Amino acid sequence: MFSHRFKFIFPGLLGVYSFLNILILDGDRLYQAALPEAQLFSLILVLCYAVWFINWSLERFFSYSFKNLHPLLAQFLGSFVLVAGLAALSVQTTSFLFGGPFGNSLPNFLLTLGFLFRINLFLNCVNAIYFFFKKFTEKKLEADKLRLLSTEAKLESLNSQLNPHFFFNNLSALSVLIHQDVEKADQYLQKLSATYRYILQNKVSELVNLKDELVFLEDYIELLQIRFQDSLSFNFSISEKAKNKLIPPAVLQLLVENVVKHNYFTKKEPLIVQISADDQRISVGNVKQLKEAVEDSTGIGLKNISDRYRFLNQSIRITDQKDWFEVVLPLLETHEDTFSRRRTFSSRQNQIDH
Repeated sequence: MFSHRFKFIFPGLLGVYSFLNILILDGDRLYQAALPEAQLFSLILVLCYAVWFINWSLERFFSYSFKNLHPLLAQFLGSFVLVAGLAALSVQTTSFLFGGPFGNSLPNFLLTLGFLFRINLFLNCVNAIYFFFKKFTEKKLEADKLRLLSTEAKLESLNSQLNPHFFFNNLSALSVLIHQDVEKADQYLQKLSATYRYILQNKVSELVNLKDELVFLEDYIELLQIRFQDSLSFNFSISEKAKNKLIPPAVLQLLVENVVKHNYFTKKEPLIVQISADDQRISVGNVKQLKEAVEDSTGIGLKNISDRYRFLNQSIRITDQKDWFEVVLPLLETHEDTFSRRRTFSSRQNQIDH
């Protein structure tokens, strides 16, 4: 506190208050007799500045020394000794300047010492409050930083999860296509490459534009349609306003993958997936054609999506009826991206550093 940029103003304000306290309220006195007002005000002002800069010097000194002693305790003990010396010096000075009832006597020394001790105690109490508030703010900032790093690590972990079944199924399909139709195999490989490029590019992204997500989803759907042909189809109903909203990357692909995983479909019994969006939400739904046996879960699908929306302080809605299954995802605005929280965190850190 004593190194504050207003260190030349605070002692002056304290001096004015102390002078008015003595003058108006007949409070703490410095001598057995009353000094003229001009001399009293000047003396009090000098003493307040002296006590302040004694503490300022000690604060700078103890920041480099006595590491095993709490700085507040070291400062208070040091200021106690130096302020006592200041009281003795003050009485010696007034005895030389004014003499008489302001001379170097024990009552005058005790009155001046009491006044300076009260000033010093007040300043050290305020300094302790300032010290602990600053430490509390630093610890809170550190906790916020650790929490942010933790959530960012969790986000990256969630975004980097890839279903191994999806990967191996596509490799198997590509292997078959290479022997059956080289041109289609090349097309399949291009789409597969675009799909994984998108996932890798956005593995640390919290949100992406829905327009980009839909382009990625179309590439993924083309992979599925090359594999399953007319047995699997998709109906899109996306409003133009929705395309400007944000969504966690690859969540639509995970929902479609979840549909493929849990439902059967053939040319005689095709599966139609409905994907629709307004300016608030997007949904992926289908008539249930459940498989009798479903491959083991990898923990990626709906839990991954739910966790990622929980990271954004949002939640998804799942409708699981007898013949219909649907997942509804919120679409987010730009300001809801936690990159804004990072900017807020950085600005707070800069304010504390200064």
